[in-house]
Amino acid sequence: MALLILRKDELEVLSLINGNRMNSFSVLNGLVGFDRESLLNKKETHKEVIEDFVNDGAIWRDKTGRPHLIRELQGVFDIINSPEKTVRIKAASKREMVSYYTYVGEMGVIFSIGKNEEFYTVAYPFNQQLLSTWFNDEIIGDLGIEKRSDVNADWDLSGDEFSLLMVMIIFKNHLKQMDSDRPLTLESMRDSGVLAYINENNYFNLNPENVQKMMEQDNLDTTVQTLSNKGVLNIDGQNIDIHKTLYKGFEKGNLREIVEISEMTPFMRGKNLYISNEGFMIFEPLMIKPMRWRVSILGLRTYPFRLVERLMAFGPVQASDLLKKELKERIR
Repeated sequence: MALLILRKDELEVLSLINGNRMNSFSVLNGLVGFDRESLLNKKETHKEVIEDFVNDGAIWRDKTGRPHLIRELQGVFDIINSPEKTVRIKAASKREMVSYYTYVGEMGVIFSIGKNEEFYTVAYPFNQQLLSTWFNDEIIGDLGIEKRSDVNADWDLSGDEFSLLMVMIIFKNHLKQMDSDRPLTLESMRDSGVLAYINENNYFNLNPENVQKMMEQDNLDTTVQTLSNKGVLNIDGQNIDIHKTLYKGFEKGNLREIVEISEMTPFMRGKNLYISNEGFMIFEPLMIKPMRWRVSILGLRTYPFRLVERLMAFGPVQASDLLKKELKERIR
């Protein structure tokens, strides 16, 4: 694997000399100052950078003096300028760094942006197998988690089911902190203090109005039952047991990392990976009407390739009329 560490003017020069126009999936579109007017104002700086690259052997000149990238870098910037797809990978514990896996066919590049865009790194060549190794080393490897769990579960939840599940996880952990033996019950969920506590500790950015409506007795009873039917909950009389990996995974000390995975496309699909001592939890909103949530659990023994394969695959999209119009305009 090769690794380039570039300043912004160096990145600009390599992209410009590549010659391929940046498409809407290029990570460069999101960089400040990466537009025609800004680049035209930096001609003199770019000339100096070109000469440095010529001396280093990264750029060569033809008989007319025109600069060209060496074949290796031409291929790399073919992908960066005009990728087939780009996926953003952002770990919560590494706030100063964001990475992108950008690719065409089987070949890809990992493009990372340093603190305040002070530097950029380009790692290549990559495919999904190598990406999984990178993800395991860079994201998971530093967490020191023992790969002891072996669990697999998938649920398709309605908006109300997902919201109630999140409320229950928050409240279950609150009860456990107060009294480790106190069970979660339907009666405790109906307590007037639950809403106040959830609003103060809204870790999952739930809509307060929707939560309040959902907590009304009929809605609560119905939704708890559907979650039980799907195997997310187990009801024993008044007691409610949440799937162990879900509630224990969010306990203080168990949750080790949160990773945002999102596409650079008009659809804005994305998901969150929660890495815990109990397992990998993936929450993905499905862009359909009515909106639904895909909640998946994978054990810590899951092979990195399988985990990354799941993270790179996004759910279906039901395009709105406005989005369909925008897509037609992009395709012209």
